[in-house]
Amino acid sequence: MIWYINPKTGKDSNDGRSAASAFKTLAHVVGAASSGDTILIAPGVYDQDLPQLVSNVRAANLTISVTGAD
Repeated sequence: MIWYINPKTGKDSNDGRSAASAFKTLAHVVGAASSGDTILIAPGVYDQDLPQLVSNVRAANLTISVTGAD
């Protein structure tokens, strides 16, 4: 599964399954994603400990990538 995050237009109440329905936070998608899933992060400002969350994502066998332009 591919999950989408966008700190500008996303909402954690979205389903996170498309760019148009992206989650707002990486912390939220970590709870929804399963091993082998991919997380696509839109550029932006994140109000989280992003390096620690990225480390947790990788430890959970998830792929994470930045997509799009700022």
